[in-house]
Amino acid sequence: MKKILGSTFMLLFCTTMLFASKIDGKWAASVDTDNGTFEFTLTYKVDGEKLSGTMVSEMGELEFADGKVNGDTFEYKFEIEGYSITHKGKVLNDNEIQIKSSGDYGENEYVIKKIVK
Repeated sequence: MKKILGSTFMLLFCTTMLFASKIDGKWAASVDTDNGTFEFTLTYKVDGEKLSGTMVSEMGELEFADGKVNGDTFEYKFEIEGYSITHKGKVLNDNEIQIKSSGDYGENEYVIKKIVK
């Protein structure tokens, strides 16, 4: 029984770490808005189940540090000019993540692509 329980725990741990490593890195995003296309990059850093990172656009840089990773999904929040925004992400494959954005600016859904150097 202990071997089965231990094996199950290790499998879950390895699966979580596998998806976390897919999130790490720099990602390109492009979102259509009422004011035109908004392009930015996201850089994610995963430490266990914790997620931090930066969002960079022509408007500047914004950091977040209180995100959470759970398997192939993650979530974090940030504020822009007093408005709160939540990003919920799901790993689609090694090079794409689906983001659902919601908050004071409304809701949006888009796919970001990994920047490979």
